Amino acid sequence: MKGPTKIIELDGVPVNKWKVDVNALHLWKGKLWRKEPVGCVLCVEKNGITLSHNEEDGTTSFHCMEHGPLVSVPYSVRKTYTIQIGDVVRQGEESVDDAMLFPEETTLPARNALIEKMLDEAQQEEKDAGPAFTDDE
Repeated sequence: MKGPTKIIELDGVPVNKWKVDVNALHLWKGKLWRKEPVGCVLCVEKNGITLSHNEEDGTTSFHCMEHGPLVSVPYSVRKTYTIQIGDVVRQGEESVDDAMLFPEETTLPARNALIEKMLDEAQQEEKDAGPAFTDDE
């Protein structure tokens, strides 16, 4: 049996002393917020704190504690593949639809430059990793 949700008050507490719990709600600026497991693209490697709040209109607001308000930018990844074993051929597609959180103040050219850099790095990592499987496996 699950008990009531814990609420942690953050108003009036310095950010460096916040006790943020992924299983709790956080009262901040008069609203209830949840800690996001992933957050601001600029804080990914730093494990920064990103909070989300469900607005009355059904939308979700995101806030990075280092970079301020965030905007959600949707993305999709689609990979097509062909498998041939003997005379049997199968084709398929894998897809992922999600969103990334960018600081609201980031200009479109700066955001696009960051996205280009991230895609270049991901492409290089995939290339460096080599084929997904080999005959040795």
